[in-house]
Amino acid sequence: MSLARRTSVAAVAVAACTILTVLVLVATLVASGSTSSAAERSSRTATDAHWLSRAGLLKVHQQSARRAAHQGARFRSYSDRVLGAQPVLSYRGVADPTVARYAGGWVAVSTGPGAPRAVAPQPGGPWQNIPSALTVQPTWAISGRYWASDLVLVNGIWLLYFSAEVAGLGLDGRCIGVATATDPTGTFVPDERPLVCPKQAATPAAYDRIKRRPKDMPRAGVIDPDYFKDKGGHQYLLYRTQSTPSSVRMVELPGSGLPQGKARSTELVRRGGVIENPTMLRRGRQYVLLTSEGDFGECSYKTTFRRSSELSDWSRAKRQVLVDSRKSGLCGPGGADLGRGPNGEPMLFFHAWTCPELGGNCPGGRNYDRDNVYDARRSLFAGVLRFTSRQSPRLASYVTPILPPPPPPTPTPTPTGSPTTTIKPKAHPGR
Repeated sequence: MSLARRTSVAAVAVAACTILTVLVLVATLVASGSTSSAAERSSRTATDAHWLSRAGLLKVHQQSARRAAHQGARFRSYSDRVLGAQPVLSYRGVADPTVARYAGGWVAVSTGPGAPRAVAPQPGGPWQNIPSALTVQPTWAISGRYWASDLVLVNGIWLLYFSAEVAGLGLDGRCIGVATATDPTGTFVPDERPLVCPKQAATPAAYDRIKRRPKDMPRAGVIDPDYFKDKGGHQYLLYRTQSTPSSVRMVELPGSGLPQGKARSTELVRRGGVIENPTMLRRGRQYVLLTSEGDFGECSYKTTFRRSSELSDWSRAKRQVLVDSRKSGLCGPGGADLGRGPNGEPMLFFHAWTCPELGGNCPGGRNYDRDNVYDARRSLFAGVLRFTSRQSPRLASYVTPILPPPPPPTPTPTPTGSPTTTIKPKAHPGR
């Protein structure tokens, strides 16, 4: 055996002894630690707390723990996912609904020829069609198809804000008008002057000609009007500029809500993609702005919200999702409108795609505005809103649809037989 071989063996032996010694020492320390007295452990804990207190950290730690627990409790009553929604009106399309309460119940107006309408005794239904609202077309419009109306009562008069196609703004270019009626279920008469319309449109001069639109924004039409009344009686109209980038703008209205005089609007929010269907409410010192974002034909279409303490400044407002496909299980929940329930509770009315041929909601992966499949339509849904302490809206629950009464039973056929045959009634026990 060579010297090198003997040296390697010796080194291995020494290493083995070293490892064994280390293992014994570790076992001894563990045993010693496990047998330390409770008094010693308590002393170490007290010492740690003492140093944390001296550094001012223990109080901060305790406050952070309490704050985290409080925040968890604050939002625990609001589920991030509220499933199980059923349409309250689905026998026809109800795109971009506006729903208002009146003496006879609730009336809904939607996008379509003449602004289709339906009425119901409760938000859940049963809903029944009535004649369209705008059977008389304004002279400045080139078609009788109206988009995303808003129905409100102002000074005892019912106003219907609507958008209609006009000449001079290219394909599908629209302007915003208003019509009046004494009854929301009666015929509305449109004003012969547009309320909001770009100056290049072939129409009479509008109340708001959008003269302050930035140069980097497209010169397109306007749609999606929505009325908002602030504390103190000031009235405003929100709307969306067509094409992309798109924006939400606001113009103050005269007391009548009609296009009297002239005014200039301001931009509130802008987005590179589509932002539309603005609707607003005030909660305490916070303004809450709801919008729809995305392509309305797809399931990714959603309802979002922003909060601001300033009506005209939304630069620091954070965009958050209120209802989308993930939270609701619905396809494209958007076109939202704010309303009031039977007890005055805040409600959200909106549309989502349903596919009757599939027996429910439409699946993702298609554009249902482009693809004519599954008899797809935008049905009406309704939900109850709740608000956090910071006035962020949450969809607390959905309204259960009240179905129409069943049809009357089929009459029993008259028995056949001899004219002299007598049919005796059956005996009923206990009578």
